[in-house]
Amino acid sequence: MQNIQIIKAKTPEDISMVRSIFLDYINFIEGYLDHSLDFQNTTEEFSNFPSVYKTLLLAKLNNNPVAACALKQLSDNACELKRLYCRPFGRGHKIGESLVIRAIEDAKKIGYKKMYLDTNKGLKHANSIYEDLKFKDTDSYYANPMADTRYMSLTL
Repeated sequence: MQNIQIIKAKTPEDISMVRSIFLDYINFIEGYLDHSLDFQNTTEEFSNFPSVYKTLLLAKLNNNPVAACALKQLSDNACELKRLYCRPFGRGHKIGESLVIRAIEDAKKIGYKKMYLDTNKGLKHANSIYEDLKFKDTDSYYANPMADTRYMSLTL
């Protein structure tokens, strides 16, 4: 039986694990898009990690770190779901969906009324998760040079 655990990353060790997973995400998505994410200020993000995030979530499969995501505050009432990524050996266990559900729960507890995210239209599995959880298409909420970006939001 697979043991899946989702925790708030608070210890230096857990924060380091989330950072490592986020760097895996950056490598994956830059390769997938064949485009740098420097327009998202990733150098600053990782040099001051995790200062830009309100909440870091870490998923472990049989006690091994496999996935993570974060909440970034956009305003007093709105947040952004960031950097959802599951390493290949953790896929097939609905960990991504579980992380998003937990992020939604945490956002509600913080008092956010709206959650935003962006994804690439070609990332079918990610898009399916967001659609299943009732995220709706919305207008762009930041400057992004990528043509295939899909912006979504959820009223909490």
